[in-house]
Amino acid sequence: MYDIAAATFLDGARWPFVWTMLDLIELEERLGEFLTENSFGLVDFQVTGSGRGRTFRLFVERKDGSPVDLNDCAALSPRVKLFLKSNLVFNDDSSLLLSSPGVDRLLKRDVDFERFAGSDVTVSLRIEGRKLTLAGELAACDNESLKLRTNGLPPALDGEMGIAASDGVVSLPRRLVKEVRLRVEG
Repeated sequence: MYDIAAATFLDGARWPFVWTMLDLIELEERLGEFLTENSFGLVDFQVTGSGRGRTFRLFVERKDGSPVDLNDCAALSPRVKLFLKSNLVFNDDSSLLLSSPGVDRLLKRDVDFERFAGSDVTVSLRIEGRKLTLAGELAACDNESLKLRTNGLPPALDGEMGIAASDGVVSLPRRLVKEVRLRVEG
């Protein structure tokens, strides 16, 4: 099968030089499956850089949801590199950063929202080119909206782009949500 997103170099090695969003989504899914087989879970995955010198950044946790430690990362790192090399996306010019998601972890998947319901979060929204941030308690989340228990909503936002507030709970359409993170007091 011919892969338009791969190049063949003089040494015969193939290397992706243009990735589509679908390529990254597929790689993230494969990484998630690989980590699950190795008793870990993928919290977030980022790729930065271009050409052959890409940086792969993985935030992982143990399969039971507990945080990883330095020993976990040291043991897992060579296996992840080998996995990425076997998928033809990692070479000697690439780098791998493997760590715990931290106390202000990103919430991306439905299971994250279910697990951390009732937790304090910060929600970043993108509305017509403006970035807005709201803080509150994660009340609920479904395919359509994220519900945030908060002290109020700026009046200018109520009713805008499907945002609604009622009885201290703000309903935010998921299409407007750019990022949700656990909030750290301090």
